[in-house]
Amino acid sequence: MKSFHKTLLLLAAVLLAILPACGPALPPAPDAPEPATAPEPAAEPVAQGPFLVENGVSAYRLVLASTASPSEKKAAEELQAQFQKSTGAQLPIETADAVGDKPAIVIGCGPAAKALGVDPTPESLGEQGYVLKTVAPHIVIAGTPMAGTLYGAYDFLERALDVRWFAPGVTREEPHPSVVLPAYDELVKPAFLWRNTSYEWPGADDAFVARQRRNSGEGGADNPYGIQYSFYGTCHSYLGFIPTGEFFDTHPEYFSEIGGKRLGFETQLCLTNPELLELVTERMLQRMKDRPELRQYNFSQEDYYNYCECAKCKEINDKYKTLGGTQFWFVNQLAERTSKVYPDKLISTLAYMYTEEPPVDMVMHPNVAVWLCHMYPCCDSHPIATCPLNAEYKRRAEAWSKICSHLYMWHYIVDFAHYFNPFPNFRSMAADMRFYKSIGVEGIYQQGMGHSGGGGEFSLLRPYYGMKLLWNPDQDPQAIIDEFLKGYYGAAADPIGRYIALINDKVEKDNVHIHLYVNPAQGHFPDDILAKADELFNEAEAAVAQDAELLERVKVARMPLTYARVFPRNGYRVEVGQPDANGLRQDKLIFNDPLAKMAEVQEFIGRMKAHGFANIREWGGDPQQIALWPMIFGNPMNIPVIENAHLAVTVVPVLGGRALMITDKKSGQCVTAYNTTKSLFFPFCGGEEPRLGGLFAANMIGNMLPFAVAEHTPTGITLTANGGGFDIVRKMTLSADAPVLTIETTVTNTTDKPHEARMRSHLDLDLGVIEQTKVSFTARSGELIEKDMTSILANLREGERFTDQRTPKSEWTLSGTKGVSITQRFNPDATEFTWIYAYPADLSDLEVEVQDTPVMVEPGQSHTFKLEYEIK
Repeated sequence: MKSFHKTLLLLAAVLLAILPACGPALPPAPDAPEPATAPEPAAEPVAQGPFLVENGVSAYRLVLASTASPSEKKAAEELQAQFQKSTGAQLPIETADAVGDKPAIVIGCGPAAKALGVDPTPESLGEQGYVLKTVAPHIVIAGTPMAGTLYGAYDFLERALDVRWFAPGVTREEPHPSVVLPAYDELVKPAFLWRNTSYEWPGADDAFVARQRRNSGEGGADNPYGIQYSFYGTCHSYLGFIPTGEFFDTHPEYFSEIGGKRLGFETQLCLTNPELLELVTERMLQRMKDRPELRQYNFSQEDYYNYCECAKCKEINDKYKTLGGTQFWFVNQLAERTSKVYPDKLISTLAYMYTEEPPVDMVMHPNVAVWLCHMYPCCDSHPIATCPLNAEYKRRAEAWSKICSHLYMWHYIVDFAHYFNPFPNFRSMAADMRFYKSIGVEGIYQQGMGHSGGGGEFSLLRPYYGMKLLWNPDQDPQAIIDEFLKGYYGAAADPIGRYIALINDKVEKDNVHIHLYVNPAQGHFPDDILAKADELFNEAEAAVAQDAELLERVKVARMPLTYARVFPRNGYRVEVGQPDANGLRQDKLIFNDPLAKMAEVQEFIGRMKAHGFANIREWGGDPQQIALWPMIFGNPMNIPVIENAHLAVTVVPVLGGRALMITDKKSGQCVTAYNTTKSLFFPFCGGEEPRLGGLFAANMIGNMLPFAVAEHTPTGITLTANGGGFDIVRKMTLSADAPVLTIETTVTNTTDKPHEARMRSHLDLDLGVIEQTKVSFTARSGELIEKDMTSILANLREGERFTDQRTPKSEWTLSGTKGVSITQRFNPDATEFTWIYAYPADLSDLEVEVQDTPVMVEPGQSHTFKLEYEIK
């Protein structure tokens, strides 16, 4: 059993991604905003006389100006190479400032283009625009020397020769022995200045990335593949400027004040401290001096809450009616100072979590770039412009567009918790990019899989599709998908296309909302859809059965169907057992079918290994650990029960040592939430569980630790585990004659150095209608506090923390429409704060936390955190 539990311990770090992280990104900003005016898709070229190529022979030359830039020279090389491949014709490259007597494809805005009447102004082209014009018998591709001409060359190849670069090593290059001179007369500019996705495209080189028009990177104006855009820092940079290790001991006033105390752990900055503006300005100017080639330099909050609550910061936030008020007030001053030295450089900042709300009566400095994040639980399966779950985000985006000169979007396009989860967001992606264009967004980061190994659901289609939309969101999105499927999957394209339509139809017609951390259990991939999906992939495999390469591509595309069976989609049920001769009762927790068999899991893992797919989620996603899932989810799980005359408590050791169900016997009501399939943590959620470490994912353990049963009596149970440098013992005991449950969690330091214990209880409650659930208590100040969940729900993800003198004195009671209440009691001298949140409300899951005061535990020493629960 010990080796079994050690194996299960591996599961703890990887079974689920826990909290959102803004994640790495790469943005920029121009010296001045440019209009984003991508054209409508061009009509088919019209024959206009002579041939560009006739029967593999061409009289055309590629004419470069003597002043051609590196990317314009690369444009000529790309044109020459592709014409050779597609037509067999060799087009010589000549340097000349006039076209002469022979027909030419003129490259760049040089004298030859001007002589033919093509002379666009810099203002009309912006940074990446180009003119594509036929001046018979010549064609002119005249764009900006830093990137536009190269993009024009790729556009010309896609139109004239029907070339498509679907994936590294997968290019459509059909023979075109004859090509009629087309008729063009267009000015083309990208919809967005900066375009990026974090998909890696394994095997991609600089040429492939440029052909996708992704322009994030550090290449300058002399880069052969076009100018790229990068910046200093991506996000969460407060402590990069003012590190706690450097300043907290001497200047704790620089950091967040929470509950009357300055935080040195999981802290933000006290931005109203006047010394900070001086320090940050000095350090920001040094960064600008050290990296002059960059455009944006980030200053934004860390990836958690804990914003400063001091009187001055609260005054600023209240004034601007947003918890991000101090950040935006600060960066405006920072930009004002840095712009006097570096007028062309921008300060970027995040509108993320508590800073999403735009400030009222504030306009951002022209040298500030704001990055708005499309965060959980914004809906990814329906458009921003029309989905009720996106209404607040839409309002914020539109408001930001009115007060910010440089608005960037951090738009998530993948399921970060489950990369292989079927994720029907293709239609909404297209609508969302059109929405962003309509409000004047300058750049977009489509954050998807950032792992170099690739993998995940449609991890080649999705970035190809996304980059096409970022160049021109007004083109037909279904045509992009159809073209890719045909080019990449061959004869299997049609059934795979019908599968994509099937799951997108499901979320549209049944109004199923998915988000960037949705788990397969939410219900957007039910049994009937899975069965139909299997039929379609059977058809797809049969269509390419004689082509090993295409068949393997189809099998990779099918992997999400296996993943959806490996991870339980249909929740679980609890079967009640009978007490044995010793009065000990064990129920069974059984995950509902259908679930994947071990052979399917091994095939899934083998395919990941064969293709170098390294991760199944954003954090801790080693695919080898999926092999544990059939053992955990595929077999009935014995779950011990303790009970007295008043209460029955069902305990699930393997799933975090939690008291899953606390049931009042008289009423039959279970006060705890459980089997909440929409929870980000599912199935590691429900009931009461221990948590150790910080409040946020990077520092927190406990809820997914597998515990072992050390002792079980009819009214008590002892569980053991190890994690985070501690041996952990949980004792749950029922009172002999009262509806009272006591839970003691003891940690013992197993390291050879002092180790801080940050212990807390996390309780999921279902007391009835959340909006009508009430909390009441006497605060340390003596104030009697009684409130329903209205204001707590209004605070969205953050809920409400009761700190300092508003902390409950020794207990609080929660009651709801089920007619039962629960009183939670704790040591008044050892409680740091309490916290309630319920987001989104439709989970019917009220989450309650009691934080023990952090204690430094010496090697070999122990600390105990004790709570009592009374059900009435």
